[in-house]
Amino acid sequence: MKKLLPFLLLLSLLLCACSSAGGSIAPLPGTADPTAAPSQEPAPQITSEPDPTPAATPEPVVIYDAYCKIGSYDDSLSNHWDYVLRIPAIQASGSDATKLNQELYTALYPSVKDALDAMEGLYSLGVCNVDYTVYINGSLISIVSEVDTDWGFESYYVVNFDAESKTEVDRAALLARFGLNEESFLDLAVQTVENYFKEHYDNANIPKDSFWQDRHDQSVAEKNFTEDCQLFVSAEGKLCMIVKLYSFAGADYYYNIFPLT
Repeated sequence: MKKLLPFLLLLSLLLCACSSAGGSIAPLPGTADPTAAPSQEPAPQITSEPDPTPAATPEPVVIYDAYCKIGSYDDSLSNHWDYVLRIPAIQASGSDATKLNQELYTALYPSVKDALDAMEGLYSLGVCNVDYTVYINGSLISIVSEVDTDWGFESYYVVNFDAESKTEVDRAALLARFGLNEESFLDLAVQTVENYFKEHYDNANIPKDSFWQDRHDQSVAEKNFTEDCQLFVSAEGKLCMIVKLYSFAGADYYYNIFPLT
């Protein structure tokens, strides 16, 4: 973060002239009589200004674990599990950090509790990991939390926070950082998923029947990019979206991460 700590050094010079004469002093030709009365012009003013108060050091923003449990576990069938259960929180002044911390805990703790309850009952773990990654781009902090399950389904919860203003960065503000509005974002998002379908499914051994068309249409539907789509900025500074891609096998859909810029 840029800190401007200007320092102004004021230097004032006071010039004083003193003379004492033991007798008459004849002036040199073309010079003023040194015995003449002093000039009545006002003496130069000595001005000074207080040094400006240095700017206060901005309060740091810290991302910490509101909950953390990491370890290994063997269920009653002797299946071995290594697990990570972490819920992030933002240490910063202001109501936005408090609100986001509550949202994060409310969204993620049920998955943590599922794992804790399974371990208490010696059951196999359904939720294997609850963890998060922090991406920092200038003052923007993106926290991407991920819940992993034993059956291969991942879900996500994202918050974006500005460390300078101590405020949440909402969808519109995040898009504006990349020169996008809602309309231009939707165009870019639809085209990105269209390209994915062409690359992965056009030449695959999947018949382009009504089921294929349903998977495609739901994946590129506008509501797919508005109702459950989450945005963040990656370590490379790219705007990314987490969006449902409707599946041809397994679950009805899986979340996918697509870089957009």
